[in-house]
Amino acid sequence: MRQLPADTVRLLSSSQIVTCVSNVVKELVENSLDAGASSIEVKLENFGLDRLEVRDNGSGIKAVDAPVMALKHYTSKICCHDDLERLETYGFRGEALGSICAVAEVTVTTKTVSDKFSTQYTLNHTGHITSQKPSHLGQGTTVCVLKLFKNLPVRRQLYSNNKKCKEELKKAQDLLMAYGIIKPELRILLTHNKAAVWQKAKVPDHRTALMAVLGTAPMANMVPLQHHQEEPEVTIEGYFPKRGSDYSLTSSSNCDRTFIFINDRPVRHKEILKVKTPYHSQVERDVSQSRYPILMMSITVPAASVDVNVTPDKTHVMLHNKDAVLLVVETMLVSLYGPESRTEPAFHSGAVAVVPDPSNCGSVLDDAGTADTSSSSISEDWVVDSIPRIPDLNLSLTDDDSILDALGTADFGPAEDGESPANAGRTGGVDTPEISAESWSRGHGLLDPDSREPLVPVKVCVPGATETEGTECEKRERMSSGVGDKASKLTAYDLISSCAVRRPLSASAIFEQEARAAVLRENPTASPRDIAAALEERWKNLGAEGRKKYEEKAEKELNRYNLQSKKVSERVTPAGESEKQPKLPLLSSGSLLAQKRKASFSQQQLDQLFSQPPKKKKTLPKNQSTLVPFSLEALRRRLTTRPVPCSTLGGLEIVGRLSSHGAWLVLRSHTLMLLNPSLLEEALLFNRLLETNVLPAASLCTPVQLTEGLLGGPENTRVLCDMQKETADLSGATYFSDPRLVANGFRIRLTPGSPSTESHLEVVGMADCVPFFGVADLREILTAIVKRNAATVKDCRPLKVHSFLEGEAVRLARQLPLRLSREDVRDMLSRKERQLSARDETCLHGRPFLHPLADVPETEQDAVDVLMCSSAEQN
Repeated sequence: MRQLPADTVRLLSSSQIVTCVSNVVKELVENSLDAGASSIEVKLENFGLDRLEVRDNGSGIKAVDAPVMALKHYTSKICCHDDLERLETYGFRGEALGSICAVAEVTVTTKTVSDKFSTQYTLNHTGHITSQKPSHLGQGTTVCVLKLFKNLPVRRQLYSNNKKCKEELKKAQDLLMAYGIIKPELRILLTHNKAAVWQKAKVPDHRTALMAVLGTAPMANMVPLQHHQEEPEVTIEGYFPKRGSDYSLTSSSNCDRTFIFINDRPVRHKEILKVKTPYHSQVERDVSQSRYPILMMSITVPAASVDVNVTPDKTHVMLHNKDAVLLVVETMLVSLYGPESRTEPAFHSGAVAVVPDPSNCGSVLDDAGTADTSSSSISEDWVVDSIPRIPDLNLSLTDDDSILDALGTADFGPAEDGESPANAGRTGGVDTPEISAESWSRGHGLLDPDSREPLVPVKVCVPGATETEGTECEKRERMSSGVGDKASKLTAYDLISSCAVRRPLSASAIFEQEARAAVLRENPTASPRDIAAALEERWKNLGAEGRKKYEEKAEKELNRYNLQSKKVSERVTPAGESEKQPKLPLLSSGSLLAQKRKASFSQQQLDQLFSQPPKKKKTLPKNQSTLVPFSLEALRRRLTTRPVPCSTLGGLEIVGRLSSHGAWLVLRSHTLMLLNPSLLEEALLFNRLLETNVLPAASLCTPVQLTEGLLGGPENTRVLCDMQKETADLSGATYFSDPRLVANGFRIRLTPGSPSTESHLEVVGMADCVPFFGVADLREILTAIVKRNAATVKDCRPLKVHSFLEGEAVRLARQLPLRLSREDVRDMLSRKERQLSARDETCLHGRPFLHPLADVPETEQDAVDVLMCSSAEQN
């Protein structure tokens, strides 16, 4: 046997702790929470395989702890194993950061309150620091993980499947949601490939945090619960689905929305997940087995009774008083949902008998079939259970035998073969009713003891009955419900020859329209039935003069309808022939209510109704030609006498503008070229910004002291000290005024030293408009001066400033008008001649702004040759 090398041991142990991307996110986020962070940002690139960054605003890592911060089993959380009984942090083993270093490239940037600036540390695969440099980040810690699983090709190959990558991204999002719920004051942002995936702002309580995670619809169906028990000491609080709520809103097909916390730690506890049985008692049996309730349950127990050190990811815990805790949880849920119910078929169609909770009251059906319900309140919702009963029978809601005994004494339908109902179905000393198939099919299974008629649980209303059928009570009920003659009308319009004509209104209908507003003003809270009754009473009490006025209005309505119908039916087609359609009979006031809609249209009428007129084809105008006097001799004279191009335009002559494209035709020597003014203006603006733009320097809260190491060596330091400076102030400090430093956004101060100290350089101001701008860009400027002898501002621009000014030039060029005048183009060409060299004829993106089109022939023979060549090509 041989001892394994240290690198192999480290890689084997690390690959067990860091198994996936979500594990890395979990370990780093828990470190941020242990540091007291109130804001956490998680940034992923390529699902975290290429880059994974977690940034917080916590307390940071002290400089003395930095050398051992990534070494295995170095931690600030505990000192010995006994501290686990008083554990108040998420992490305690000191293995996370060291394990991540073994499978990826890690950099840590941190700053505490006492530090003047942040420091970036680069770590190797053993967790030791290989380099460090100052950074511009604020207080907190930023851990950047690059090339995750770079030395584990099999595990990285697992993420070549896009489905697996999306699952890991969802796991990371669910993990952050869990921490966002249990920590309402925590701000969280999750981005993937620079696109925000999920974010949560700081909120005051758990309810608002749950609403940010689940949405408003599930939260509207959830109720808060809180329970505390002294022995054993257990506190449970959270939000649970209301009893009787829609299971589609309060349950999920998986358990990713069942948030369970033990001492504020998100866990997956199988025994606690099994207590979903009380919730399933109110869900349909075929659905409940595959649904998990959406809830948030926070269990708080003493730290000494929880063992967190069970699995590497710390998502599974062991409880000392597990049975007692599970009993408390189940008791609390049973108090909300009641025990698991059984559903048994009743003895008549359309009813189901449910055995409810003994502590709750049931509801019974009266003789008319309506339910008289009573309820008991467990929390803020009323819990209602119902059970049908047979009239005049007292049944125990918990004893099945008592129900059967009572049913045995009930009066059932006639038994077959002369058997009395009292003796029907007695087996084993219990009276059980036996109903024959014939009695059941005829509806004689149960009889009303008062009327001796079969019980009818459902009454079927057959549509189509006329108003003359039924009792006077039914007529009164239909009238009071606001259903009048309007219900028989399918529409308020008649379709006549593809034209809609409004039906005429009766006198009572016109009165109802005018009087409805007055009734609503008198009683705004009246129901539609009350309004209909009030309108009917007013119409009955209306005098003869009032009725006559409304009858006259109805007569005018009828005349209007007849006139419109006649006009529509006598239309004339565009060809001049009258349409042959059957004329509709004119209506009279006596036959108004008796009119009925036609049952159907003929096939010819349907074809005319739905056929669309043929679309008119647009006739294109014929090509028109115009004779223009032309002479080749006149053209040659004009070309020979054209003015010589101005030297200030670089040998270019403006010909004209193409109105359709916004481009201009220019002539260079004998070549006709196309000029794109937008691309040319981009190049001119960028060149001017490189030469004259000054980046504003923002003052730094803590100046950055410059050393030879930061500046790139003693030669760069000497060049910096020899640059132009301002006059020293009263304190003796001198500020650099060299344009190469000031234009690039640096404000540097030289503080003279005392007899005991040396003078030192420090950056007191830096441009904040350029992202990630820092001392490295100052070193780039000094290197350009030393190696390329750069003497102008344009030659000393750092790469970041160069890219920033390119974007500014493009932004300014897009603000120019699309159509330029000839004077503007001439000015643009003159500036090109002064500012750009003869070889610079491309824009910032490498596209030329001058495109050659054709060569202009110098002589008549050249023109003839060109025409002959073009004719030959066409042939």
